[in-house]
Amino acid sequence: MKRHTRLAQLSREHHTALRLGRHLLAGGARAELGAELPGIEAHFVQEERDLLPLLVTDRHGALAERLREEHTQLRDLLAAALSGRDEAQAGQALIDHVRFEERELFPVLETLFEEKRP
Repeated sequence: MKRHTRLAQLSREHHTALRLGRHLLAGGARAELGAELPGIEAHFVQEERDLLPLLVTDRHGALAERLREEHTQLRDLLAAALSGRDEAQAGQALIDHVRFEERELFPVLETLFEEKRP
């Protein structure tokens, strides 16, 4: 699916997150997680900085809250997985989060971007 230019890079980064999620589900992906974690955190920060302000409206406040909550949960789960605990749970949560963003969040954002076009 072709994404709006403001979301294209974030969407491409989801491929890496999905691969990592599958590897965490299989187990033994701590080294990979350690290597990918800085990029995941940067991805979260960018979404929180650039996308949350667009969502924080009466219409999309629930999506903004879900994004915040999932990022918080994922930070905790990924830290646990890095310590050798709950890798599969972290992997499934990461996969589910990417699916949420691609299937629910990004389509709403693309509509907002189009509405704000001059």
